[in-house]
Amino acid sequence: MKQLLLSLFLATVILASENYELKLYEKILPLIFQTDKLVVFTDSSSQEIFQNSKIFSVTSQCNKAIVVVGKSFENSCKNKPIFSTSYRNFEKLDNSFGVFYWRNGTPRIGFNLEKIEKFNLFLPKSLKKYAK
Repeated sequence: MKQLLLSLFLATVILASENYELKLYEKILPLIFQTDKLVVFTDSSSQEIFQNSKIFSVTSQCNKAIVVVGKSFENSCKNKPIFSTSYRNFEKLDNSFGVFYWRNGTPRIGFNLEKIEKFNLFLPKSLKKYAK
C-alpha cells in the first residue's frame, strides 16, 4: 500500500513539473522569438513536455526548427539557438542563449545577453534580471 501511494505521489509530482515547464516555455519563448507559433527540436528528455502544447510544433529535424530545447546537443544543431535544460551545457555550448533547470527542487532560469544578440532575439525587460 505504501508503495502504491508513493508511486502515485511521484507520478503527480512529475506530471505537475512537466506541466509547469510547458507553461514556462509557452510564456517565455514566444516573447524571445516574437512569434506565436514556434517549431521546436528537442532531445528525448524534453520531447514529451512539448507534445501537449498548442503553440509549439515539434519537429524531428533540427534544420526545420526555430529553436532547440534540451540538454543533449553537443554535436548537432550548431547553427540553431538552444534553450538548454542543463546549466553545464548552457555554459559550454556556443549557441545556448538560455537555460531552465532544477536545482535542489527549485526551478532556475538564466539568459546570456551576448548570445541573445548573436541570434537577434529579444529579451523582455521582465526577464533581464535573469541575464548575465
